[in-house]
Amino acid sequence: MKAEKKGTENVESFSDFNEKCVQLFKATNEYHAAGFSKRKIARMLGVSRQTVIKYVGGDYQSLCQKKLRSGMDAYHDYIVKALKAGMSRIDVYENVVAKGFKGKRTSAYDYMNKLVTHYGLEISMYKSSSEEAIQKRKSIERFDYITRAGLFKFLWMNSELSPEHKDYVFKKYPQIYELYVCIKEFRQIFDSTRMPLLYLFIEKYEQSEIKALSTFSKGLGKDIEAVENAVSCNLSNGFVEGMVSKLKMTKRIMYGRARCALLAAKMMYNASR
Repeated sequence: MKAEKKGTENVESFSDFNEKCVQLFKATNEYHAAGFSKRKIARMLGVSRQTVIKYVGGDYQSLCQKKLRSGMDAYHDYIVKALKAGMSRIDVYENVVAKGFKGKRTSAYDYMNKLVTHYGLEISMYKSSSEEAIQKRKSIERFDYITRAGLFKFLWMNSELSPEHKDYVFKKYPQIYELYVCIKEFRQIFDSTRMPLLYLFIEKYEQSEIKALSTFSKGLGKDIEAVENAVSCNLSNGFVEGMVSKLKMTKRIMYGRARCALLAAKMMYNASR
């Protein structure tokens, strides 16, 4: 009983014992000590009778000790240190291979994922160059910054941005301020449906130093009739485009399975029904 207690205390050790084997070992021996037959134990646990015979009275160390990842266990300390430093799994795997590991990447990743779960590590999902570069990147992350996605959401989707961030961005990058004003003015044209605002917009941004805005403004001037109709009229082809997209999606789903008759039955309106 003393040896068994020592073994169960080591269950929490990550690289020592297999949890499923430990549970099976304890269950088979407990049921056997309670007087159940080996056949009954096998039926209760859903294993074969030969497995029960092997675990009842068997050696705890040889039956429950992990064997599948012994190759990675030799680099356990290095892997934990590298993952804590923020090194990506691909870099850790390449370094372990350079140290002599002969296993496949899948088994190495599985082993590292177990370590991440066991120690609660935060891993890097992207390829890293060195531990020094990773630490430098982590030190930079302590500073306040605005993400590129957050800036686009502010410009195009009217998401909130703190006044400090807004003042800093507009002063540091005047082009972003020009884009911000341009988007606001362009939307105002359609909200107010005023043609003079359209002509002023084209004239203003044709001379813009931002090439994309200049090209866009000149394109509006070349197709001015269609743009005027879009500003003055509330009608659009959005409904038609939506139905076309729905039709194409249904057609792709049915590809190779049905003919035009079924497609027409699915998509065309039948007043008699």
